[in-house]
Amino acid sequence: MSVKQLVENIDSINIAEGLDDQVLVDIGNRVYRQFEEDDRSMDDWVEAVEKGIDLAKPEFDGKSFPWEGASNYKDPSLMQASIQFGDRATLELLRPKSLIAADVIGRNPPMEKKQVAERVTYFMNFQINHDMGDWRNDQSRLFYTLPCVGTAFKKTFYNPITDKQESVCVQYPNFVVNQATKSMDDCRSFSHILDLSDEEVAGRVRSGMWLPLKSMTEAQAENPELDPNNSDKGSNEAEEVIHAADNEYGYIEQQTFYDIDDDGVEEPYVITICRQSRQVVRIVARYDRESIRVMHDIGGREVMVTLDEAIEMDRAQAVQNVGGEQFMMDMGIAPEIIEPQLEDYEVIEVEPLHNITKYGFIPSNDGTFLDYGYYHLLGPMVDSINTTTNQIHDRGTLNNVGGGLLSKEFRNEKGMQRLRIGEWKQTAVPADKMATGIYPNPVQEPSQTLYALNESFRERVQQLLAAANDSGAITAQTAPTTALAIIQEGMIPTSALFKRILDSQSHEFQILFRLNKRTLDDDKYQRVLDEPASAQQDFNTEGLDIYPTANADMASKMQRIQTAEIELSQFDRVLQTGGNPVPLVKNFFEAIGSNLIDQLYPEEGALSPAEREQMQKMQQAQETANRLQELQVQILEREQERMDYKTEAEVMDMATKREQDQERIELDQTKQENSVIMQLKELQAKITEMELKYGAELEGNDEPVQMPRFSYNPISGELTQDA
Repeated sequence: MSVKQLVENIDSINIAEGLDDQVLVDIGNRVYRQFEEDDRSMDDWVEAVEKGIDLAKPEFDGKSFPWEGASNYKDPSLMQASIQFGDRATLELLRPKSLIAADVIGRNPPMEKKQVAERVTYFMNFQINHDMGDWRNDQSRLFYTLPCVGTAFKKTFYNPITDKQESVCVQYPNFVVNQATKSMDDCRSFSHILDLSDEEVAGRVRSGMWLPLKSMTEAQAENPELDPNNSDKGSNEAEEVIHAADNEYGYIEQQTFYDIDDDGVEEPYVITICRQSRQVVRIVARYDRESIRVMHDIGGREVMVTLDEAIEMDRAQAVQNVGGEQFMMDMGIAPEIIEPQLEDYEVIEVEPLHNITKYGFIPSNDGTFLDYGYYHLLGPMVDSINTTTNQIHDRGTLNNVGGGLLSKEFRNEKGMQRLRIGEWKQTAVPADKMATGIYPNPVQEPSQTLYALNESFRERVQQLLAAANDSGAITAQTAPTTALAIIQEGMIPTSALFKRILDSQSHEFQILFRLNKRTLDDDKYQRVLDEPASAQQDFNTEGLDIYPTANADMASKMQRIQTAEIELSQFDRVLQTGGNPVPLVKNFFEAIGSNLIDQLYPEEGALSPAEREQMQKMQQAQETANRLQELQVQILEREQERMDYKTEAEVMDMATKREQDQERIELDQTKQENSVIMQLKELQAKITEMELKYGAELEGNDEPVQMPRFSYNPISGELTQDA
């Protein structure tokens, strides 16, 4: 297929109108075979879902086994899990008024980019909340069905009839996709089973969106692969059909690839066929000009670029070769003369535009594409709970009803014998025969073993479904940061599930952004914004990151309030460091669910002159109060400094006094030591003198002499002779 034909197909309402009948037959057969192959790959996943649906469906009539009217209990755990998750997801993920936000990519983004981000998010939030119908309701409905089934899809597209973007929820059983798919970006075929009435089908044919429908007789004459025994109903409203997937006369819209011109390059298309006749009713392009890739010489090297990039480079080169734009203007050369022709380019590949978003619950443990839900994870355990509960009920019923065998002496007492409460009935059977002639039905009371097993199953199920309950761990004395940590720890499983959903929601918003880039006109964009702006320029930027405003980590109101209280406690610190504390107050009011935020912090244009004047006076009064508070703080700080200086001086005086006292004590000790030394010297001199005296008297005397003993008093310094 030439590049020119590819470009023309982008704006075609129905490419099938220009194709040969045999080509359409081949396409229809190919789409149907792909549909059946993908459908077979989903057998195991579908089987678990079907069993889960049966397990969750309440029953009002008894079973026929083991007897008519036997217990038919259905445990509500699966429905309970779905309702709890749906309630929490709806309240938390759809709570903000503005669901879409945008970040400007770049470390130092200019103010112009920030203004573009504000305009884009304002318009996209308008689309989600007002222009796209029941988007919030559809999203909430998805939150209730997703936890049980495990996988759902959203198809986001532009509706040329209403001139609006739409995002349709595609849930089981109205989708078919191959389990070998790795991601939606690499998906080779995705089939949406359309749920259309006869009037809707006729309207699409009348509008020219679909080709006229052929009868089964005509289709069988053209297509040898069709079963000739198929009836010619040609309707998608067959009897006893609940879901579109159950209707063999419905329609299949498949996003796939097909090489229509047989040039070796498959192009992405959306092909719609009648499920019974396999007739192709519509084909539309699933690509745009940026999706078309061609080879181009850049600096002597062949590089794959988009078609528009190649055209722009060739045009710039042609203008330069002619002599430049000014030369062309001076010479009166028309720009069309040097405009590159589409036939000059060869297509290398065509990338698809993705408009399907997958919402998954828990990734499958076998690596298949479709995620698991509670039907897959808890279905067998819930089935066991139902079985054991019904057995306990039936056994209790048999034990309560009674019954048994009678001996032949009771032959005259046939039929049921009933006793009213407090009644004593006389029989014709003797007492001795009464005791031996009755054999009750040998049914014991309900088994305690079965009851214990049933409770074990219930505990296992509740462990997987357990919601955070921190009421016992958090008390009035618990610090806010500790309470927040306890709540966050308990909410980890739920937060992880919310994170996956928000990632999918972000992908859906990015698809909506790209659709606006291709289809939004400036008039509508400017009417919503109420200011001059270009939709093509704003939505053409690559410097914006579109994402949901909801926070997966905030999975409960208590968690939001705890976080807001911690942030609000830092009000003074933010104010002192030059920050803006107003968002802290707003966030606190939002966390507690206040409806006064718009009145407390109204928009600038929403105030009357008197209100604006009053607001300014209040702000000035607050600024004065803040200034007085700052001055008071400064006075207190200076007084504290003075007290610190005084205390420091007193401490220094005390230290000096201690040093002087210590010096005085050391001096006294030195004097005392010197006195003792002097006394010891005097004592030594007296002893020496006495030794010399007695030594002279005893010289030449052979008799033993008793030496006198002395005592020394260190206080008085006196030496006295002992008696």
